Amino acid sequence: MNILRSRKLLLAAAVVLVLLAINEFRPVSEVQATQTIGSSSTVGTSSGPIPWPSGAQAAIGTANGNVIAATPASHPAPMASVAKVMTALVVLDAKPLKQGETGPAITITPDDVTEFQQRQANQESVLPVQAGEQLTEYQALQGLLIPSANNLATALARWASGSMDAFVNRMNGKAKELGLRGTTFADAAGTVDQTVSTPVDMIRLGAAALNNPVLVDIVSQLQVTLPLSGTKPNVNYALGQDGIFGIKTGNISSEGAIYLFAGNVQLGTGRKVVIIGAVQGLPTLQAALDSGRALLRAAHTSLEQRHVVSRDQTVGRYVLPWGARSDVVSTADLDMLVWGGTVVRMKLQTAPVDSAVAARADVGKLHVTAGDASYDVQVTTTESIEAPSFMARLTRLGW
Repeated sequence: MNILRSRKLLLAAAVVLVLLAINEFRPVSEVQATQTIGSSSTVGTSSGPIPWPSGAQAAIGTANGNVIAATPASHPAPMASVAKVMTALVVLDAKPLKQGETGPAITITPDDVTEFQQRQANQESVLPVQAGEQLTEYQALQGLLIPSANNLATALARWASGSMDAFVNRMNGKAKELGLRGTTFADAAGTVDQTVSTPVDMIRLGAAALNNPVLVDIVSQLQVTLPLSGTKPNVNYALGQDGIFGIKTGNISSEGAIYLFAGNVQLGTGRKVVIIGAVQGLPTLQAALDSGRALLRAAHTSLEQRHVVSRDQTVGRYVLPWGARSDVVSTADLDMLVWGGTVVRMKLQTAPVDSAVAARADVGKLHVTAGDASYDVQVTTTESIEAPSFMARLTRLGW
């Protein structure tokens, strides 16, 4: 009997040892951080729908290129002369100017004269040029953006890159750099249907333009005086209305009018912000200008600044079954411009933990969305998380 009992005890001990060995060597279950910040909230009260243009696509955003809202199901469509904003950016990448500089002289060639004559015969927007004439880089950019001269787009492209093909390649490279996924350039003037974009992409293009003081200076000018052309008005006839100070109009027979605009908006708190908008596909330029003004007027009363999260604010927490724990905090403040009545949603996205993690380790992000806008704030641990000890692994249950 004693022998039998001893054998049972030995067997039980062996089973326990096997289970302990299995516990020691089986993987530790991964544990996600629990979100402690609220998952959603509504900003203010709805002040009515955004006045999107009927039968067209549009978007509004901020000066850093973040989209506040956009019409649904937008698709790439001809962008017409708004393409000249990218032309100017690529020229200035190749031949940089500082504010107040006029830059090197561009000598008009016989090919430039032929280009002018052909485009003039097509009844396009052009400025007269003659062989041997010299324009400074700044003057050529003025002629490109203010009266919207198609022939100067070609002249600038050849001057900056040597050939149109090389320049268009640079335009598409710049579009990729700026994250313009729905934008393709086939020419420098925007006169072909294959040069396409979306309102959201045009907001990002406009934000890039506003980062260049030379372009901000030019697009805000009401007129320009050039040697052969005399004084020409800015085709952006809405300048100075409802806070508008730029950026570029466009018109193409296959798609209608396009308007990329920037304007100053005063919020209810008294703070002023810059809003960029784009409308695409309206039948006339006047309709596009009116739509841009309507969006800015609505923004004055409907946009609100929302403080979403503060730096070092606790947004989540790791609680590990072996007793370790750490709060998860944001690494930056986040303030958003939001249309009144929009729901702000927050989702903590962190790396799962199954071993040691250092204090202040980057463990993921807080993903915040409000309408069409989205932001990511990096999050870190506050304390170090120790790996489970040998005894904790050996004796664990369920993890």
